[in-house]
Amino acid sequence: MFALVGEVLVDLVRERGEGLCLRGVLGGSSLNTAGVLARMGAEVVFFGEVGEDWVADWARRALPPVQAYLQTHPAPMPLALAQLDENGSARYSFHRPFAEPFTPLVDRLGSPAWFHFGSLYAFDPRTEGGVWALLRAAHRAGSLVSFDPNLRSTPDEALWEKLRSYLPFVHLLKLSLEDAALLFPKDPFEVLTLGVPLTVLTLGEKGALAWFLPYRKEVRVPGQKVVVADTIGAGDTFTAALLLLLFQRGLRGQQDFALWKGEGLEEALEGAVELSALACTVRGAGLPAEGVAAWKRRWLRL
Repeated sequence: MFALVGEVLVDLVRERGEGLCLRGVLGGSSLNTAGVLARMGAEVVFFGEVGEDWVADWARRALPPVQAYLQTHPAPMPLALAQLDENGSARYSFHRPFAEPFTPLVDRLGSPAWFHFGSLYAFDPRTEGGVWALLRAAHRAGSLVSFDPNLRSTPDEALWEKLRSYLPFVHLLKLSLEDAALLFPKDPFEVLTLGVPLTVLTLGEKGALAWFLPYRKEVRVPGQKVVVADTIGAGDTFTAALLLLLFQRGLRGQQDFALWKGEGLEEALEGAVELSALACTVRGAGLPAEGVAAWKRRWLRL
């Protein structure tokens, strides 16, 4: 089982042309990851929040097939307005109306094989207390922990302090090259020195790099060329595929990880790169049905 915590919001993607024509899809980094895991047949528990307006009603109906525990706020649904550049990368304008603290139902967590968290949700004073409650519970339950900071701007010292406080609990740190450059502008590859057992860096069209600290093992796989519609959700899709493929290779808790020597890491990276490339071929955080079927046959033997 996989457990995730994060933001539920509506991505409003600006269509090309004049005016402010928007197309809405359900979004949120961890929710995107949860959705891909569920689509691949995994058992998924998700913790998050929604509002009380008609957009929230739509969002509940649009949720992927996960076991969702959602705190309801007396406020409108959060929105993320996205404008794409010529390469399909998005620039965002966020609208977050919730004011009350995030208080998840920690007793519903259970004992997941993997617990995943990240994005600005992990650094917001309003939500970080709830994230910590789930993280500590997952740690006590023997879960493996993955963390994707998914940064949007250069971190100040306060954010750095919060990030460092999370790292001792993290087994897999996943970042994009853009994230790494925000953390270490002079040399993004310094993220490999943060001390996390497994650090994975996505390199866009150049593929991905992993550093397995216990055995000082570096693995790099190339990217896949596709016609890019946009890159929204590609990193979240990569994370889902990587977690699922590591799970399939026997990493289902802290005890398994302690005995692991990195077997199958290269294949897991290759599968994750392939699925994230597929995510770039469609608009929004989604995947093409035909491509997903082929991916499942190849990597999951389904």
